[in-house]
Amino acid sequence: MTDDEQTAAMVLAKCAANDPWFPAGGEAIILAWSEVFVASKLAREDLLAGVARAYRLSPDGFRPLPASIVSHAKAAYYESLAELPEARREAMEEASHILQELGLTPPEAHRYARTIALGRNPLEALTAEQGSRLRERLTERQALKANPSRKRFLIGMVGKVGQRVDSQ
Repeated sequence: MTDDEQTAAMVLAKCAANDPWFPAGGEAIILAWSEVFVASKLAREDLLAGVARAYRLSPDGFRPLPASIVSHAKAAYYESLAELPEARREAMEEASHILQELGLTPPEAHRYARTIALGRNPLEALTAEQGSRLRERLTERQALKANPSRKRFLIGMVGKVGQRVDSQ
């Protein structure tokens, strides 16, 4: 069984745990639900949170389909992001901008940064060079925030937009 199929099986099991009349999911149902979940590009944690949210908010007699779980998972995901402290959201935005500068597309960069901000492991991995540059750039930005006079100095040293200044 693939990871995607295991995720679908776990979602189906959680539905059954919430609803004793939920039908048992066979291999065909697992495959079908897995296809929908893969297309959503949501992590396992998000889909399982979607099940919890669906059963918490839906009226009696709720009969989930994979699309309804995806909808609830997306809502739970964005609720988690909204609950992040302001400083963490700012750090997430900074990381997203840096990742875009390192070659990730805006959707990839945002997804990666949000996943890290939520304390999860991203589905996609950065290259060793990208990871190193990300850490380096985040450290530089933190140093600039801690020492605003250095920021004014560096801004004065930049001759062209986008030129990097390597001075102490």
